[in-house]
Amino acid sequence: MATPRQRELEAKLTVNQQKAALMLVENDLRSTDEKMTQEEIATELGIDRSTLYLWRTRNKNFIDYKNEISDDFLSEHRSKVYSQLLKLINGSQPSVKAIDLYLKRFGLLTEKQVISNDDGSGTRSNDDLAKELEELDELLNDEK
Repeated sequence: MATPRQRELEAKLTVNQQKAALMLVENDLRSTDEKMTQEEIATELGIDRSTLYLWRTRNKNFIDYKNEISDDFLSEHRSKVYSQLLKLINGSQPSVKAIDLYLKRFGLLTEKQVISNDDGSGTRSNDDLAKELEELDELLNDEK
């Protein structure tokens, strides 16, 4: 079932462009020995290979439509991806990277970023400030 974004993009493409996008996505998902060449795809569509090339590389609507179709194909396999992730986590030698990915996916781990700004103003630590206050107190006591 087409998403609203897919329907919007379909309205901007010819039927042949829509077929080409689908064929390209299906071709990308095939095993290497089953893949068609760009020439074969263009011939099957009844267009020149250079036309297909222009659609793939310069037509923003075509590229976006092809990406939307690709996302649909991939979302269908999400459970398989999660299954493989769990195998890596539950294995005899758990993968730290897989655990990290799992925790990030569910918002249980976030990246901590420390930003420092050294503007040359001579910032001082709490210890430095405490020493300076002691010195000031001593000066005040000496004057009394």
